[in-house]
Amino acid sequence: MIRSLFKRSSVYFSGLALGRLLSTIVFILFARTLLPEKFGSFIFFITLLQVVTFFSDFGLNQWYQKRINHEEKNQLLGTVLKTRFYTLLISFIASIFILKTTSFSSVDSILFLLLLIPEALLSIVDGYYLEKKQSLRVAIKTVSKMAILLIGYFVFVKTFSFDLAVRLYLFSSIITALWYFPWEKVSSALTVRLKRVFSAIFLSRHYAFLIFTSFAYSRGDSLVIQYNLNSAALGLYGSAYRYLESLSLVPTALIHNLFPISAKKEGVTFVQLLRITFIMGVLGFLVATLMYFWSNLLIVGLLGNAYISGISLLHIFSFVLILFFINAPLNTVVQSSSLVNKFVPLGVANTILNIALNLIFIPRYGIVTAAWVMLITEFSGLLIHIYFIRKLYS
Repeated sequence: MIRSLFKRSSVYFSGLALGRLLSTIVFILFARTLLPEKFGSFIFFITLLQVVTFFSDFGLNQWYQKRINHEEKNQLLGTVLKTRFYTLLISFIASIFILKTTSFSSVDSILFLLLLIPEALLSIVDGYYLEKKQSLRVAIKTVSKMAILLIGYFVFVKTFSFDLAVRLYLFSSIITALWYFPWEKVSSALTVRLKRVFSAIFLSRHYAFLIFTSFAYSRGDSLVIQYNLNSAALGLYGSAYRYLESLSLVPTALIHNLFPISAKKEGVTFVQLLRITFIMGVLGFLVATLMYFWSNLLIVGLLGNAYISGISLLHIFSFVLILFFINAPLNTVVQSSSLVNKFVPLGVANTILNIALNLIFIPRYGIVTAAWVMLITEFSGLLIHIYFIRKLYS
C-alpha cells in the first residue's frame, strides 16, 4: 500500500510541481514588476477569493470521497454539484459585504464576484477526479491557469499593473474551467431535491469545519497583516510565504491521495502510518535545509532588494516546513477516521490560538511575529495529532 500510495502521489506531485514551478515564475515576475505594495494588494485579492471559495466548498469534496462506497456515484456527485450551486449564491451575498471593507475599486469588486463562478467549478470536482484516480488531471488545472497568466504577462509586460493582473486571473480561470469541469455530469444535479441539499450540508459540516479552520490557519496571518499593517507588509510576508507553499507540494500530494485510502473500512495500519510519517519527516528535513541555506538567493536574488526583509521569514519557515511534512499523514488519517467529530474542537482551538496570537503581536512586532506564531501552532498541532493517533490505534 505504501509503495502504491507514494507512486500515485509522485505522479500527482509531478503535475503539482510543474504547476507550482509555473506559479513561482509568475509570482516572481509579478512581485518584481508590481513591487511590495501593489504585489501585496494582489496577494490580498487572491487570498480573499480563496477564502470565499474554500468556505463555499463546505467540505463537500471530502464528504464525497467518504460516501462514495455507500451511494450511487452519479447521484452523489449530483448532490454535491447542486449543493455547491446554493453555496455559490450565498457566497455572492457574503462577498458583497466583505468587499465593502476593502479598498478595491468597483470594477475590481465586480471582477471578484465574477471569479467566484469559475473558481467554484474548478474546486468542487477535485474529489470526483481524485476518487477516479485521476489526480494528474487535478494537478494540471494549476498548470493551465499559470501558463495563461505567464503568457498574458509577457504579452502585456510594458503596461502590466494590478488591474491587468486581476483580469488575467479571471481569464485563466474561465478557460481552465471550460476543459476541467465535467459538464456531462450537470444533468445528474437537476433531479436532486432541496431536501437532499440540506442533508448534504448537514452531513458534510464536520469536514467543512476542518476546511474552515485549516484555511483560516494558513491564510489568517495574511488577512491580519493586511488589515493591521498595509499592503507593502503583506507583499514582503507573501514573498517568503509563497516559497513555503511551493515547497510543501509533497505533503499536499500525499494528503490528496492518502485520504481516499484511509477513509475506507480497512484504512491504514499503525505500522504503515509510522513508515509514511518517517519518510515524510526525512524528506521534510532535506527540503527545509535547502530552503534555509538558499534563502538569500530565493529572496534577494530572484525578487530584488525590495524584499530583503523576507530572508529572516524564510529561515523560520524552514522549521515550519519540517512540521508540515510530519503533520500531513497524521492529520489525514485522523480526519478520515471516526474520531473526526472529537478532533474538530481541538483543531478549531489551535486555529483560534494562531489567529489570536497574530492579532496580539503582529501590530506590535511586525510580520516576523506571524512566522513564529505559525511555528508554535504547527508544533501544538503535532501534539494534537499524536494524541488522536494514540486514541485511534489503541
